[in-house]
Amino acid sequence: MQEKTELQKRDMLRLSNEETNRITKECIHSSLVLLMGEKPFDKISITDIVRRSGVSRTAFYRNFSSKEDVLSDLSRELLSGFTQMVMRAIHDENPFQLYRQMFQLVKDNQQEFGLMLKAGLQRNEYINVSAYIQSQYAHLDVMTRYSILGWWGALLNIIQDWYQKGMKEDITDMARLICRLFPEM
Repeated sequence: MQEKTELQKRDMLRLSNEETNRITKECIHSSLVLLMGEKPFDKISITDIVRRSGVSRTAFYRNFSSKEDVLSDLSRELLSGFTQMVMRAIHDENPFQLYRQMFQLVKDNQQEFGLMLKAGLQRNEYINVSAYIQSQYAHLDVMTRYSILGWWGALLNIIQDWYQKGMKEDITDMARLICRLFPEM
């Protein structure tokens, strides 16, 4: 029996164009992540992605220009989610719980996180934290943006190292560490 494509797994009955495009992108994202679990990123073709996702090549190119563009979009979504948590942590009087949620998020999604790292999440061509912070927080003064950028870079390096070393330390201990390192944030 042939395995269902990502698109077939979702019920696409009479959805709006916006909803159809969202689901199409999700299917493409999911397919790329699954394929990255099977072979190196540079060995994955657009044909592999559209075949696995169940979307047409036209639908793929309506949403993305390349497989690198898909990876960049996934990276931006991941960065956006973390940045939203970061901003809540910065403005929360007791950010411990939010830091704990960040580490839990990585632990709960360790396969996807690992695949993104393996594919080059940290490389500038896929994600540019500085540009993202500049665009999202342009309304803040420059020193605040530098503080956010420094905090974010340190946190990302700690999370990445924790992940690569097997996530042996408890998430609660990791959250306490971040609170000690950045008491002002």
